[in-house]
Amino acid sequence: MNLFKVEGTVTALGQNVFDNNVMIYAYVVVTDASGRRTMIEKVAVCNDVGAVLELGINGRFYVDRLFNGNNVFRCQLWGVRADGLAVIDRHNLRLKTGLFKIVYGILTIPIFGIGLMLLFGGIRLLALNFQNDRQQMFKEGEGRLPPPLPTQAVRI
Repeated sequence: MNLFKVEGTVTALGQNVFDNNVMIYAYVVVTDASGRRTMIEKVAVCNDVGAVLELGINGRFYVDRLFNGNNVFRCQLWGVRADGLAVIDRHNLRLKTGLFKIVYGILTIPIFGIGLMLLFGGIRLLALNFQNDRQQMFKEGEGRLPPPLPTQAVRI
């Protein structure tokens, strides 16, 4: 499962590219109470969460790792639970990306079957999307965590 939470304070925000729907940060660094830093690279932040994301905000940050490859973005920051504040994003980029890959894959199948890779990738993204319930994870405040982080900075 690629849904996990990171607890701490946002200590650095990288450069970003934005449009009316999404802002893509080069990195977001979250430092926990013990001083461990977690760097989330190429993270997409939609408008709902983007309105509250700023340097110094302390709380839980919910991340969905969408891709491992070299794409425009790798992760989506889809939820923030801070002091007296709980925001969950209404946009699910995993669902939108999966549907796009399926449609584009169907259209490119006649070109030497190239679209089959996109089609299968889109089906996999949709299967993972329906398997994991973001709303339930956000309500519980718990979820599957990534393995314990080492004491030095790590990249997600």
